[in-house]
Amino acid sequence: MREKPITFDDIQKLSARYRISLDQFLHLQSSAIIFTGRLDQASASFIDDYLNNMLQQFEFMRGFEHKHIYFVPNDIAPFMYFQFPELAAFTFFYYMKSLLNLDHMRDLKFSVKNINEAQVKLGKKVQESFNHIPSTEIWGADTIDSLLRHIAFYRDTHVFETKADIFCVYDKLEELVNHIEKQAEAGFKFTYGEPNANSAAPFKLYFNDLISGDNCVHAEIGDKRITYINHNLINFMYTRDEPFNQYTSETFQNAIRKSTQISLVGEKARTRFFNMLRKKIQLQREAVNHYCSPLSFNMIQDEQKCKTGRMSPGCHAGLAAPGAHAKKD
Repeated sequence: MREKPITFDDIQKLSARYRISLDQFLHLQSSAIIFTGRLDQASASFIDDYLNNMLQQFEFMRGFEHKHIYFVPNDIAPFMYFQFPELAAFTFFYYMKSLLNLDHMRDLKFSVKNINEAQVKLGKKVQESFNHIPSTEIWGADTIDSLLRHIAFYRDTHVFETKADIFCVYDKLEELVNHIEKQAEAGFKFTYGEPNANSAAPFKLYFNDLISGDNCVHAEIGDKRITYINHNLINFMYTRDEPFNQYTSETFQNAIRKSTQISLVGEKARTRFFNMLRKKIQLQREAVNHYCSPLSFNMIQDEQKCKTGRMSPGCHAGLAAPGAHAKKD
């Protein structure tokens, strides 16, 4: 068979087909670092696309015998919310209204009583997939501050439909914090309310009051490593570049050495840390009456019902359907 010389066009096609950089293909040493990613578009399908992409990444990792995620969050990752879908509903409402600026969201108010069962089901698949992957996380004192600011802003600008909706989001955030504390105490992940899961993955949690997280995720999968970088608030890109991943791994290990482990051990430090998070939520909750008095809230009695899970239909496991509530004139 007659051999055909490879052309630059052929090299470009091979690089695109197998998603490797030209430097990697030719074994060149350069300062270029190649990242792969996608830009989520401002569209009504944003939530479904976001969840499916996240599920695809986790399922890919689960396919390897050796797998481990290292995470330094700037705020609580959205995939942790799915066992408390009201939080996921609020987060995605915030994404679409305040970050993506979707036109149909402009005059809408947020309520937890309108749910999208398909998104609830998909979100739980994402959470379950994540729970099967061992992880190490480094949290700081400000890890929940971003979410608290979002809630406070919508509270103060009257974007919530009812006062009960505000209390429900605060209560579910506190339940999530309590759940993560129990996971840290046990040293493994489990579905909310099911601490004896047979398929639980190890969970290590560290506290560091000097490091400010950047939502960087470093994953070990098989004998390879991938680093995911959050950018433009809601998007992420990743690289398999080995020098970059080696540098990232060393940075994580250095941060771990300078942090306090609060999973399995360090009961006193763990209790103090999570009490601090709960105190922040409580202070925000106490401000609701002051800021919400001008609104026509008529569901005050549901505040306590939400805490006990008896609130209906305003607080139950579901994602808010975007566009369900228009602002009243």
